Amino acid sequence: MQISFLASIQINNSEVNNLYPKKFIIMETIREEAPSSYLMKLVGFSEVKFSHQPYESADFDVGGHKWRLIFYPAGKLEEGGKDHVSIYARIENVGASMQIDAELKFFIYNHNNKQYSVFQDGTMKHYNKEKKECGFAQMLLFSKFNDPKNGYIDGNACIVGVEIFVIKPIEKVERVVFTQNPPENKFTWKISHFSYIGDKRYYYSDEFVVGDRKWRLKISPKGDKKVRALSVYVQAMAYLPNAVASSTYAKLRLRLLNQKNSNHIEKRGTYQTIYFFY
Repeated sequence: MQISFLASIQINNSEVNNLYPKKFIIMETIREEAPSSYLMKLVGFSEVKFSHQPYESADFDVGGHKWRLIFYPAGKLEEGGKDHVSIYARIENVGASMQIDAELKFFIYNHNNKQYSVFQDGTMKHYNKEKKECGFAQMLLFSKFNDPKNGYIDGNACIVGVEIFVIKPIEKVERVVFTQNPPENKFTWKISHFSYIGDKRYYYSDEFVVGDRKWRLKISPKGDKKVRALSVYVQAMAYLPNAVASSTYAKLRLRLLNQKNSNHIEKRGTYQTIYFFY
């Protein structure tokens, strides 16, 4: 008795790409947790509520850089902040050739509901020697912020904060290439005298090459511990000497060939363990 298997493999090799989402509408959400980067409380706020001059926080560290939170109680007029409160995050130590990319979230505490209003637009902010401040000139209407009924001012004090997430330069780029029917993607394993194959748990074919790596077939004539039936596997082996080792995604087609007629048994799947239950 002899038995034949046919394996057909399609491969997708992976090497890491990064896309950054861009949203330009300021969104307001609510959360209970305080900002992770910096928080400051302004007491006696009525003394500066009509001032167009900014209040600058002390320095704080995020992502290996020093920052300051800049708050304009009556808006930053030169950037269109009239009738609004404006808020910015300024980086203090950026070199002439440096660019620091960061995502910003600004916070105002609401004393009514004991939660924070969080303002963000989802865009990446690009800091450099010429542009050290990023933020929102029109974060919130001046009238809404200063109306005691809205809860932002309590006992002549307000609480504002910022959360800064510094984006590190990309270290990997993954390139995904789908190859339809790569050359020589079929392998036939013909096992002679299958009835006398022996009592080993597993038997292995010779290695064969598809794409940038070697493969082999593995069978368990009596099944593994969970499946008491003929079990067939495809195993990915070593990469070729000049190939780049990367993630491999493969579409598989396994056939148990009927040598008397065309009534073959076929299973399809992705690169994973595949069983035949017959």
